[in-house]
Amino acid sequence: MTTPQQPGPPPPTHGPYGRLNPYGGGQPGPYGPPPSPTQEQPPTQPQPPGGRGRRTTAVIAAVVAALLAVGGVTWYALGGSDGRKDDKKASPSGSPAPTKSTAKPSGPPAPDAAAAARYNAGRAPGDASVLWVRKNDIDVPQLGGFVFGPWHVGDVVVTAMYRTVTAHSVKDGTVKWRLTLDTEVCKAPHLPSEDGKIALALKDRLHAETDECRRLQMVDLRAGKVGWQQKVAKEGDFDFMSDYSIAMSGGTVTFGRHGYSTGYRLSDGKQLFGRWDKSECQPYAYAGGPKLVAAVSCPTSDAEKPQEEIHEVDPVTGKSRWKYRLPVGYRVDHVLSVRPLVVSATYRAQGGHGIVVLNEDGTKRTSLKGDGQYAEGCADESTHDGNLQRCQVVADGTTVYMATAGASKDKANEIVAFDLGTGKVVRRIPGMPGRTAWPLRMEGGSLVVRMAALLDEPGSLATVAPGATKAVELLRVPRAAGRAESRYYASPALYVDGRYILVQSLIVGTTDDEEREKETLMAFGK
Repeated sequence: MTTPQQPGPPPPTHGPYGRLNPYGGGQPGPYGPPPSPTQEQPPTQPQPPGGRGRRTTAVIAAVVAALLAVGGVTWYALGGSDGRKDDKKASPSGSPAPTKSTAKPSGPPAPDAAAAARYNAGRAPGDASVLWVRKNDIDVPQLGGFVFGPWHVGDVVVTAMYRTVTAHSVKDGTVKWRLTLDTEVCKAPHLPSEDGKIALALKDRLHAETDECRRLQMVDLRAGKVGWQQKVAKEGDFDFMSDYSIAMSGGTVTFGRHGYSTGYRLSDGKQLFGRWDKSECQPYAYAGGPKLVAAVSCPTSDAEKPQEEIHEVDPVTGKSRWKYRLPVGYRVDHVLSVRPLVVSATYRAQGGHGIVVLNEDGTKRTSLKGDGQYAEGCADESTHDGNLQRCQVVADGTTVYMATAGASKDKANEIVAFDLGTGKVVRRIPGMPGRTAWPLRMEGGSLVVRMAALLDEPGSLATVAPGATKAVELLRVPRAAGRAESRYYASPALYVDGRYILVQSLIVGTTDDEEREKETLMAFGK
């Protein structure tokens, strides 16, 4: 990200994706300039006073700043010979022992009924109820614990943090099961498989600050049980664990990293594919879901002018089905939607940014065209670096919905609908001052919109009918819960079975007691 108000930006030009936007200078387009330093920013977590806490103010400020930052995938140029080893299969003796866990709760506390009652006090007519609130009951490391998920499976919402995986009842917030892993979680996929299985990346050793995360642990989120565990073998001298990520499609889980990405069978952990043979271009990250999409890097003589491609790959063999080559200098930033395939790309050397829509066969369908400053709302890069997904953008067969930036106490942002056939703006849906409007999901042909609280103004959920430009309120958060809700501003949200569930992304405190006072989940409903 560049610093706002840098002197001497180059004159406006048009790029390969229509009108492009810099993150602070260069080619203009749908992303516009960054906000002014004086513009009101989203709230951050409260910071403790300086001095003697077991976590310093500087550390917490850095972690929270990273949580709210939006960046792209960092690219490292790898040189020299690859020195690969033929290590396709992990021997039984080389595989780590399975995690020892139990699916029965070992006494987690009940949801905080007092907090729910406090937030419900003085509810106005039409306000939703705070159905349940959960406080943290997991002791996390000194730098805090990032929360992975949430994953909705059956009647539970599952999250992972530090060494635990916990299933919370959607209905009342009680802990249905909890697994204690033998080392801490490093990364997790955006979504589990259709049958509720997921693979998590774990640290090689417990409490090893600089240790790599080469252990894959399968967890059955429906049964609350651990399955196989596999060690991701180092395949060459330059097989570094930088910007690695996990994605899942069908029965395959991919472990993406620069130059040596690997695919495993979800049912038993068997390696299905690895580095592409006889190809200078190599996948470094994948996006999963209804199909498996790879971001691929090709070698160039100039690190400032990378050459990248987008491929759909066979989830069983890892072989490419088709490819789309980006213009020189552009790097894959995020996959905003897998089907339809919508990809954002950045030209960081010049500050360019664009969004391209591809057909099922990989040919270009269109690029999004619009003026203004847009926000993809992608997840924290300090925890999810390398992850191509986790953005607050929604698409159906004909339209992609994206929020504009710039919401503040006195100013509403918008959700803009782009036609996937032409790339043009076809609708604008206004938000509300004091909230940020985000597209959340599609339901029955209508768009569900999250009006996230910025400060004390309570947020809400709304729906937008097909073709409409006005959001109709579906659920309103009680005013007494507005400040608490604003602490979830940059965190994931779910709308499940008529319940609006917020999940905190980071748990950190200056003491253990302060950690235990942190609210981790809130649920609202009628």
